[in-house]
Amino acid sequence: MTPLSAHQHSERSIHYGPSEVIHIEDFDGGKYLLCKYDRWISCNTVNRTLHFLWGFGNQATGIENDKSKAVAFSGSESSENSIVYGIINDDRVKTIEITLANGNVLTQTNFHDNMFLIAWKTNNSNDRYFNNALKGYDAANKVIFESDNGTLRSVAESP
Repeated sequence: MTPLSAHQHSERSIHYGPSEVIHIEDFDGGKYLLCKYDRWISCNTVNRTLHFLWGFGNQATGIENDKSKAVAFSGSESSENSIVYGIINDDRVKTIEITLANGNVLTQTNFHDNMFLIAWKTNNSNDRYFNNALKGYDAANKVIFESDNGTLRSVAESP
């Protein structure tokens, strides 16, 4: 089974999709597949088994894209791999920044069809968690929105 066929099998097993794969990113032992389907976005995981076979992991369904929000996003943590993914609905957003529970800040400026994926690996449980602190910056590097516990609020207007 290939990574893509494992992803497709995962979706069929829960009667979801087929989604459009927007971006594939490698991690140790697997791949993240950033996808769109109808009103939904997802970041599915496929894992390598037996050095050359692939099996599906989790998160085939994802979240509904609420277009009334500047950014719709979700995240997940596992024992070593954590992710935050989402879609930008406000074209003024040029940078996404997240703050981990330990205070570390991760950013992304390279988007895939307005979608983003921020992934990190850790062996320390304190570095694993994302505390829903997400900010969006405009081209002038001004914060135009931020999220606190998943609720987006506008903090500045760009011209």
